[in-house]
Amino acid sequence: MIHLAIAFDNNYLMPFYALVASIFENNTQNHFHCIIRNIDSKEKQEIIDYIAKNQSEINFYEVDETLISQFVTRSHWNTSVYYKMFFPLLVQNIDKLLYLDTDMLVVGSLKALYETGLGNYPLAAVYDNYVKTQPDIGIDKEEAYFNSGMLLIDIKKWNAQKISENAIDFLQKNPEKIKFVDQCALNAVLKDNWQRVSEKYNLIYSYIPENLPKSQFKEFLSDKSVLHFTLQRPWTLLCKNRFRYLYRDFLQKSPKKNQKVIFDFQLKDILKFFKIRLIEFYTDNLFLQKIWRKIKL
Repeated sequence: MIHLAIAFDNNYLMPFYALVASIFENNTQNHFHCIIRNIDSKEKQEIIDYIAKNQSEINFYEVDETLISQFVTRSHWNTSVYYKMFFPLLVQNIDKLLYLDTDMLVVGSLKALYETGLGNYPLAAVYDNYVKTQPDIGIDKEEAYFNSGMLLIDIKKWNAQKISENAIDFLQKNPEKIKFVDQCALNAVLKDNWQRVSEKYNLIYSYIPENLPKSQFKEFLSDKSVLHFTLQRPWTLLCKNRFRYLYRDFLQKSPKKNQKVIFDFQLKDILKFFKIRLIEFYTDNLFLQKIWRKIKL
């Protein structure tokens, strides 16, 4: 049994369904632990039925909104991004918990990741090669700052070291140092106290090779487990992540298959949209690339 933690509100209901569908596609025997907000009783029951239909289990949890409302938010984030910090305090009677952000898709087995030994560390995560460093929170060297989209948590060690409590305290005392919300808080209190695992377990956008042609997609993903849509969300019109089609495909396999995929369509973005697609067409067309190289010569 793989114990999975997912936190979401009504704004991320469609991504939640796509994520869960992708988990079912690639893994069996799942137990979901979900912190939710603004999900009505009817929708909650539909989630329960979907999970049960796929021979899995689910528990729902709630957190103290008055506490979380004090935390700083940036850019497009709201306070629900902090829910992940509370899972180790809420989930009882298990040793290990795998947290996944809702802007992720599971494209392979999670078994090897879940069975990763953590040694004396309370956490395993993937180095964030986009952010790289955060001097404001004391992380000056590269490869020391992790992305918090995927967290493999040893609950006993985490709670024994009071990681959640320390992160909350850091957020309350140092709001000016927080740039990437929960990620900065967790990195600050877990400095040099986490185990790095392969980027295949949290494939953020900056780990995907530039100009990767469509013909190589299948091979590239063949050894990956978790795809993370950082920076480029697949439900936005101008998404540049070439694997955005997987979001549509998995959503179609969920109870929300008839829901629209793109949520931010605006006529003013059409030219930008076609520019992105033209670049992708060029990337996939070796003949055009050959002609262009000759023209430049």
